[in-house]
Amino acid sequence: MNKKRKPKKNIYQIMLINHGKQIKQLASAPTEKKIMSMFNSMLKENKNIVFPREYNNLKHVMVETDYELVIIKLREEGEDKITKVRDMYGKYTNYKSSNPDWIIIDRAHYDIEETFWVYGYHPRLQRKDFNWIFENLIEIDAKNREKFKTIQIYHNKVLIDNSGKLDMVLCKNKKDAIRMHNLIQEWCIKKKYKYIAFMGDLANSKYKINWIKRIMELTNWNEIKVTRRSTRD
Repeated sequence: MNKKRKPKKNIYQIMLINHGKQIKQLASAPTEKKIMSMFNSMLKENKNIVFPREYNNLKHVMVETDYELVIIKLREEGEDKITKVRDMYGKYTNYKSSNPDWIIIDRAHYDIEETFWVYGYHPRLQRKDFNWIFENLIEIDAKNREKFKTIQIYHNKVLIDNSGKLDMVLCKNKKDAIRMHNLIQEWCIKKKYKYIAFMGDLANSKYKINWIKRIMELTNWNEIKVTRRSTRD
């Protein structure tokens, strides 16, 4: 009678970490060959990120992200706790896992697609990525001269005026709003959209108070809330 083979234990794992802290396990496998294949596929797919997240809001403090994918292996008896892994410059560096039961096999920078609060949608449950914003707020009617758009930023807000109809995207901070404004402009230039004007930063504009009033009319927020420079999300 043939004995059933015991399934191999998944001794390799791929973890998502940020500033050295484990966020979640993304995959596991029984062999190094299998886990490396999964690792490389994730890195290849990660090249498709359009607007990488650069900040997290932790207890009302903006912290720059430092995401990585890390392959860890269940350490065998007698195996060294310290391993040498190539860094982003190709130089071997000693790495030691915070858990003595695991050792680090490989690691690489990793991006996460940022999502945004588009006013009119739920700020947490209906967040939108850059592609959605461009397709639904910018690109629609982009070739229609009667639907002329202007795009400007005010603190952490990207304001899109579509012939009098105002749409607003709230970013984590002003740096993200500038990034969005510039990326939208870059895409519009590539697509040769003529009926979109980029007005830049309203912070020092003589028309700033008019825009504050428009945001207040759109949202029913008071002026203090309108002039906030960041969001928690």
